[in-house]
Amino acid sequence: MLAQTRAWSVPVLLWLAWSGSAQAVQRDLLAHLVQQERYMEVSRMIDARLARNATDPAALAASVDIYLTRPRPDVPRARAVAERCVNANPGSSLCAEAVGHALTAQKRTGGLVAAIGNARPIRNTFERAIRFDPMNYRARVALVRFHLATPFFLGGSEIRARELATEARRSEPELSRLIRALCAINDKKFDEAEGYILAADLSHYALVDDSQRDVLLTLAGLHLSAGRHDASRKLFEELGRRVPSSEHAPYGLALVAQAQGRLGDAVTLLEKAAAIGPRPYIYRTLGEVHEARSDGPRAVLAYRAALGGIPPLTWQEQRQVTTHLAQLQQR
Repeated sequence: MLAQTRAWSVPVLLWLAWSGSAQAVQRDLLAHLVQQERYMEVSRMIDARLARNATDPAALAASVDIYLTRPRPDVPRARAVAERCVNANPGSSLCAEAVGHALTAQKRTGGLVAAIGNARPIRNTFERAIRFDPMNYRARVALVRFHLATPFFLGGSEIRARELATEARRSEPELSRLIRALCAINDKKFDEAEGYILAADLSHYALVDDSQRDVLLTLAGLHLSAGRHDASRKLFEELGRRVPSSEHAPYGLALVAQAQGRLGDAVTLLEKAAAIGPRPYIYRTLGEVHEARSDGPRAVLAYRAALGGIPPLTWQEQRQVTTHLAQLQQR
C-alpha cells in the first residue's frame, strides 16, 4: 500500500509543480502585456482563456490588472473580479495577489476611511499570496511596499519588510537587492540604495519594473535637486536601458537638460517621452520649455495637450497651465 501511495504521489506532485509553473508563466505573459498597455491584445487572450475555463486564475488576475491600470481605472469592477477569482480558486496565489492590488487601489482612492479599513486586509492578502507561492515575486514586492508605506498601528512593519528581503535572498538574490534598495530609501540611506539597485539584475522580473523605476526615479531626482547633473543623467540613462518602455527616462533626461540650459535638447527628449507615453505632465513641461525659448505657438499647442490629457493634471496644475495659456494668447 505504501509503495502504491508513493508511486501515485510522485506524478501528482510533478503535475502540481508543472501546473503552478504554467500558471505563473501565463500570469507573467498576460500581466506584462497589461504593463505595456497592450489592452486590446491582452483582452483577446483573456477572453480566449476564460472561454475555455471561466475561472482561470491567470486570466481573472490579468483582468484585475486591466481594470486598475487603464487610463480610467475601474476599482469596483477590479475588486469584484478579484473576489470572483478567490472564490473560484481559494488556494491561488494569483487570486490572493489580485485582491491585494484591488484593495490597494481602493485604499488609494477611497479617502481616510478606506485607507484605515483596507490596511490589514491588504497585508493579509499579500501574505497569503506568498504563502501559497513563495516564488510570486510581484506579491512579495507589493507586500514590502505596503509595510514601508503603512504606519505600524495599521499593520506596517519595517522589520517585516527586511525579513522579506532576507527570505528572497536565498532563492532570488537579484530580487532581494531590489527589496533592500526600497528599504534603504525608506531609511534615507540613498547611497546604499543606489548600490543595491545598480547591482541588481532584474531582467527576469519584468512585473516589478514599476518598483525598479520608482527607485531609480527617486535617486535620480535627488541628484537633480542637489545640482548633481551628471549623477542624475547616469541614473536616468540606466532607467532607459532597464525599462525602455517607460517615458520616465527621456522625461528625466529632459529635466536635466532643462536645468543645464540645453533647451533644444530638452525639447527633443520631451517629444521622445510623449511618443512613448503622451502624459499631460510631459506636455506641461514641454510648454514651459517652448515658452522659455520664446516659441509661443508651440507652447500654446503643448499647454492645450496638457489640459486635454488623461489622467488629468491636478487642479492646481490645471490652473497654472491655464494661466500660462491665457498669457500667451494675449501676446
